[in-house]
Amino acid sequence: MDLRRAGAVALTVFSYIARFCAILLGLLTVLLCFPGVAVRLNIMGLVMDLTQALPDVIAGYGLITSPFGGVFRFDFALAMVFLLVVDYAAQRAARALR
Repeated sequence: MDLRRAGAVALTVFSYIARFCAILLGLLTVLLCFPGVAVRLNIMGLVMDLTQALPDVIAGYGLITSPFGGVFRFDFALAMVFLLVVDYAAQRAARALR
């Protein structure tokens, strides 16, 4: 396998990982809008760990109360958009290497 093809495969795998993480963040953002679901699934520890993993610039930014009683995490939505942009850029770079 030549170096360009290996780079394309690595970028494709990285792209899929970024897309998977973005989808999970989007799902988590929607689940947190409903407080009953968040309590039943016991995901508050995960939310706190993810909040600490985010950069300090956006961690805790834009906590908006949802009409359903939960909270919309704008920082998670920003991280999701960033991961989707990384996914798109990695896919484009992988296509260019092929």
